[in-house]
Amino acid sequence: MTKTARVEQPAPNKPPKLTAGKLTPEVARDWDNTCKTYFMHKNIEAANQVKMVAFGMQDPRLHTWYLAQRAALDAGTFEEYTTALKNAWLEKHWDTKLRKKVLGSHQGNRPFYEWALELQNQNALLYGETAHLDDTQLRNQLEANICDELTVPVLRANLANGLTLKDWIEEVKHLDEKRLEDLAAHKKIAEDLYKSSKRNAYTNKTTSSSSKTYTSSSRLGPLTEPERALLMKHRGCFKCRKFYVSHQSKECPDGAPEASAYKPLTETDAIAAKSKKTVAAVAPVGAVMPSTVIEEGPDSEDDMCVAPFETAHLLWPCLLTGPSIDSFERVDALIDHGSHLVLIDENIVNKLGLRRRKLHTKIEANSAFANNSSSVPFSFSEYVLLSPSSINHDWTSRTVRAIIAPGLTVSLLLGGPFLHHNCLVIDHETRTCIPKNSNYDLLNPPITTRPTKVGLPSQRTVLKQRKMVINELKNTLTQRHRDLEEHTCHETQNIASVLRKRIDMLAFIENNKEQLERLDKEMRRKYEDRFPEDIPHINELPTDIVHRITLKDPNKIIQCRRYNTPRKYREAWDALLNQHIEAGRLRPSSSPFVSPAFLIPKKDPTALPRWVNDYRALNANTVPDNHPLPRIDEILRDCAKGKIFGKIDMTNSFFQTRIHPDDIKYTAIDTPRGLHEWTVMPQGGRNAPATHQRRMFVALRGLIGKICHAYLDDIIIWSQTVAEHAKNVKLVLDAL
Repeated sequence: MTKTARVEQPAPNKPPKLTAGKLTPEVARDWDNTCKTYFMHKNIEAANQVKMVAFGMQDPRLHTWYLAQRAALDAGTFEEYTTALKNAWLEKHWDTKLRKKVLGSHQGNRPFYEWALELQNQNALLYGETAHLDDTQLRNQLEANICDELTVPVLRANLANGLTLKDWIEEVKHLDEKRLEDLAAHKKIAEDLYKSSKRNAYTNKTTSSSSKTYTSSSRLGPLTEPERALLMKHRGCFKCRKFYVSHQSKECPDGAPEASAYKPLTETDAIAAKSKKTVAAVAPVGAVMPSTVIEEGPDSEDDMCVAPFETAHLLWPCLLTGPSIDSFERVDALIDHGSHLVLIDENIVNKLGLRRRKLHTKIEANSAFANNSSSVPFSFSEYVLLSPSSINHDWTSRTVRAIIAPGLTVSLLLGGPFLHHNCLVIDHETRTCIPKNSNYDLLNPPITTRPTKVGLPSQRTVLKQRKMVINELKNTLTQRHRDLEEHTCHETQNIASVLRKRIDMLAFIENNKEQLERLDKEMRRKYEDRFPEDIPHINELPTDIVHRITLKDPNKIIQCRRYNTPRKYREAWDALLNQHIEAGRLRPSSSPFVSPAFLIPKKDPTALPRWVNDYRALNANTVPDNHPLPRIDEILRDCAKGKIFGKIDMTNSFFQTRIHPDDIKYTAIDTPRGLHEWTVMPQGGRNAPATHQRRMFVALRGLIGKICHAYLDDIIIWSQTVAEHAKNVKLVLDAL
């Protein structure tokens, strides 16, 4: 399921962030409140509010939506921006659906105050919308849908219509608390009466059993030696005195036979019991609640020590997680080593959003009472993967398959597969469940204590450990290299095939070299405006796309000292400054922002040095533009489709994008001839690569991935034939 977005803000004076995910009315409200808190703490003017927080939307969809209509949104108010955000990204008719949910809500078994707060919170999300309920409408809704037991007390209280909604809710809250107290008192009285009747029934039964035990006429006589030998020979029970049974006398479910109807055992009885013995097929049974039947049978000499009728369930409080929740869900899992399946309730699966998987074969199951004529067989067809962990996260189960069982009486039933997969051993006497490979007890987890602080190791110890790690890595990697060499398949035929293809490709290029050179000259002549000697003047650059610099803290002024300029580079500085000023890319500045610049010599001593702007301080205070760059592996994989390749390298590509007039002051640099500022996108800016890559995607959107790829200022084109290559190059040049 889709993850819900969150609003994050480390401090009220820091810009908030809206993480990637689904936008809900609750998240939209939190985003609105957090942004307004930030505006209040920073005293941000209304005209700059949208642009100060819009880049905090980290979801690529919302970011692209904002950039597509940035000018209109920045020019409007923050309220207009939030309205546009809700209309674009909230569920269609969300306000109508939420109002319908509020109007259809009932108190049920919940406390009134808890239910009323829930409706108030839901109605608060509708504030400012036409679907919002005023206090009178909300009071009517609450009064019409309270539980039946509370309706009469509210009517008898005759609450005044002039009460505010808050006061009316407080009055009804007191009435509901009194109702809950009376209900708890009645429940306690009923429980006490039930326990009292149960004790009386047990006392009467004990008296009856005692009188029967001490009556000599109803007591069954002890086994004779021939009868005892006969029962041992034919796998019989010394208590019920039946042949060929699967239990012992201490676990006998039938009890001793009646003395009046008892006949001495003979060999004929054993043979008859053997002939009647049948093998019953065992089918999977569903989990049932414990049930105890006390049989009133006569006691025998084996009834000296008996087990209790029932023991407490082995419940393990554990944590589960899933795509629909951001944290963990606590459930009480029933550990049952008698179950051959791991079962999970369907409601838990829906709540966690676990992925459902189909079983290859449906699993049929019946009720535990096989002779119950009303029981209907049912089947399971889906399962999920889960890995429960302890409450303190000290122990986590290996991944198990849990079959989805609708209507399961427990949230999670951990049967044999869970115990076997995790090597768990259960001791019913001590009520423990411990893995074989550790001493952690799931049912009795240890109390965690805070770890003691350990001092930092000495430098000598660190060097010794580093040497040990390096030696271990060398041994491991050497063995790994040997294993790879042993299992690597060296097929001469495949290598020869690859070499043959490569030779054929080189021969193809060599045979068409003259034709490709001729087409190259023809394309340069036909598209001579695409290959000028120098990039155009700033007045000839397009104005529809500009580069923006958005600061995290607009009040922070960047001021850095200029680097020392060697004497031999002063002429180069003058040449570069004159070149950029004449082209309109650079102009004198009076900006309070100052960043240093310096020159780096190239390999060719006759060429002008490379100009470098040191915008590190400015970049640290710039909101990042997270437009992605293409993956190199994808470019190489697509290029492998072609036989002919062409590359276009753009000259000073960053200087072909204007910078927004409001952001020119941030680009000011200190040069040997004073302070200057860029009117085009300078190199070294934090978001310059993202802006240029976006321009390339816009220009070549229909061609990228099909016939070409663009990585910043480089374009590569691939084709299968010369004619196709001429066509593809023409398409790219026309798009540029």
